[in-house]
Amino acid sequence: MIYLDNNATTQPTSRVVEAMLPYLTECYFNASASTAAFTGADKPQGEAACAMAKLLNAEEPDCFTFTSGATESNNWVCSSIARSRKAGRVLISAIEHASVAEPAAEMARSGFEIVEIPVDSNGLIQIDALRAALLDDTILVSIMAANNETGVLQPMGDIGRLIRERCPAAVFHTDATQAIGKIPIDLQSDWQDIDLLSFSAHKFHGPKGIGGLYIRPGLELDPLVLGGGQQHGLRSGTINTPALAGLAIAATEASDSKAKAIRDIRDSFEASLLIKFPEAIIHSRGVPRLSNTCFFSLLGWNGEDVSSLLAADGIIVGTGAACSSGAIQPSKSLRSMGVPHEVAIGGLRVTLSRMTTPQELGELLERLVQIENKN
Repeated sequence: MIYLDNNATTQPTSRVVEAMLPYLTECYFNASASTAAFTGADKPQGEAACAMAKLLNAEEPDCFTFTSGATESNNWVCSSIARSRKAGRVLISAIEHASVAEPAAEMARSGFEIVEIPVDSNGLIQIDALRAALLDDTILVSIMAANNETGVLQPMGDIGRLIRERCPAAVFHTDATQAIGKIPIDLQSDWQDIDLLSFSAHKFHGPKGIGGLYIRPGLELDPLVLGGGQQHGLRSGTINTPALAGLAIAATEASDSKAKAIRDIRDSFEASLLIKFPEAIIHSRGVPRLSNTCFFSLLGWNGEDVSSLLAADGIIVGTGAACSSGAIQPSKSLRSMGVPHEVAIGGLRVTLSRMTTPQELGELLERLVQIENKN
């Protein structure tokens, strides 16, 4: 199997798996029990919080509340703001993941004004449109840091400074799911204006089913889950100890993302792709994007059909948002960028990890040539 859909999920490293096993077989005790300090069951949560604080340069480990992942965290942000504010303006980008866009739509049904900030033809937020939309009644701004389809990186520092200048009291949230472990993030430097940050461990070689929400000190959110008082009463329930053990290792390993090596492999693939397919369109190639992401369209091709043919040969790629696999509509991001339907429908997303080899990308390219020759 050649797996080239790493923006959908990544393979846990061997160290991550090894770290989880003792908490599944030996130290399987409840981390919330009064005896946890004696059994060691409470250790992974503290280690995970410390590792995330170090990775993102957060103020303190207590800034992190752990959830099942970014989808839950994103929903928590919207539901908490909705309960506490009752009315106001909410700004989101036109390319947000469904886990932000759909809760925002629910807020709209409750009377909040939801404004989608457009992106340009490269997928970058239109700063002038954001500036115009930042009115006095703005209560929440949610902008994804890195796009899951194109890999485009938004200028989070510039966006944060603009929000503070125009609407100092607005809460600034980012879904940083794709960014963590791929680019440097410093919550006390260029990202210092971000109040809330969502993440999922399985996007940076950790286990599935665990993630969290960074909450800047001083900001209060309504509890997500009641009944037990765990995690300072913000998310009650028995914590997923094995997954936290894996998250702690994944966050530690993510500090060495090997971004340059991955970028070199990606760039070499794109150069070869354009030689074999001169008509190929590589989306957002001219702007900052994740080093592991190549989203391209082949004119006259159907991305869904091609991905199925590749999968039958043991080569896994994406065609758009990972959580919307198989959708009839082409990529939401490409549509928001104004890419014509006939181009967007041929989109294929190839995303690498630190485990991807040039040989695997060579086999993908060879198979694409074979598909073309049969048509």
